[in-house]
Amino acid sequence: MNRRAVTALTGVAAAAACGVAALLGFGVVGGPTPAEEVARTSVPAVSAATVTRIAVAGDTGTGTGSAIEATVQAMVNQARQHAYDGLVLLGDLIYPEGDADQAAVRITDVFAPITDRGARLVPVLGNHDYVSGEQSAILNEVGRERTWYVDQVGIVRIVVLDTEQVDDPAQTAWLRETLASPTDAVWTIVAMHKPAYSAGVHGSDEEIQQQWVPLFEQYDVALVLAGHDHDYQRSKPIGGVTYVVSGARPHSAQPDVRTSPKSAPRPSTTSTSSPRTIS
Repeated sequence: MNRRAVTALTGVAAAAACGVAALLGFGVVGGPTPAEEVARTSVPAVSAATVTRIAVAGDTGTGTGSAIEATVQAMVNQARQHAYDGLVLLGDLIYPEGDADQAAVRITDVFAPITDRGARLVPVLGNHDYVSGEQSAILNEVGRERTWYVDQVGIVRIVVLDTEQVDDPAQTAWLRETLASPTDAVWTIVAMHKPAYSAGVHGSDEEIQQQWVPLFEQYDVALVLAGHDHDYQRSKPIGGVTYVVSGARPHSAQPDVRTSPKSAPRPSTTSTSSPRTIS
């Protein structure tokens, strides 16, 4: 499948006191263009109407009154001229046990400076959100009904997956059907909590690699976003797909990076706690 010429697939990692947020922009110009031609063609200018801006953060569940507010302020500063169209939260929405009664102070209140300006909230469940058994109630509080779903923000189709249920064949069947379905979105990206590939402490999830990665590659998913590891990482393209980890590290100012030879980072993955540009 040919992709359209890319005017922007860039993200500035806004490093704050508590962590890192990936700020993404997607744009297109012209008609279908072979990937090899895109790679050697300079990027032309585009109008604002063809650009979608999405803020992304993971593992943010400490809420108001915590260091996560610095990440939100960094997002606000980045959006002074152009507001975000979407806000993707990559799981662990409510620490430590997923208490649904805390949804306001851990999710909606702390991110109100972004959503009040029109950003569509796209939440993902993480493992901590399952501890209490109130994961469905958490989603209800933020206006969602299912733990996996698809949404569209501007020119971007966002496929949200539940990494606590990777072994559910219904989810994988739904993923295949969704990715194969026609869409007027220019980009398709995936948002989930546990990463397929990571150089962090939690590391790569082999079950996700087996069940879902072949579908990402088959159906031209451009970008897969995940959290879980409390750092920022961006892979080189793996099977044509770029993998980003954006964990906000609310509990620690130090990046979690594996150091033992047995679990050494993949050569194609970079991790950092400093501002980076996704290119």
